[in-house]
Amino acid sequence: MKKEDIKNHKGELLDAIVRTSGMTITAVAKAAGYDRTSYYNHILEAQLPYKIISKYGKALRHDFSGEYPEEKTVHTSNSTDIISYEEMEKERNYWRDKYYTLADKVLDKFTKDSFGEL
Repeated sequence: MKKEDIKNHKGELLDAIVRTSGMTITAVAKAAGYDRTSYYNHILEAQLPYKIISKYGKALRHDFSGEYPEEKTVHTSNSTDIISYEEMEKERNYWRDKYYTLADKVLDKFTKDSFGEL
């Protein structure tokens, strides 16, 4: 397959990079969060989603943005990766507090509408 054709078939490009990485297919698939069967299904997909490709990229320590720069810009702008447990807790606490504040406002509004001013 020509280099241009392999770039258009994302699954085959993934397979070529995995095979030249020096890692076993099982190890790469497991590190990406998949099993070997999923890996073989992925490499058959010509339009493999970038989300899946990026998981393999992390496992391989390979940046696929060189092959697909248009995908990188689209997906990183919406990325909200949580780097550590502490950041996850901060994020959780922020949204929990926001929920409680909103729930209190709704309850106050409901109470005023139902019972009037006490």
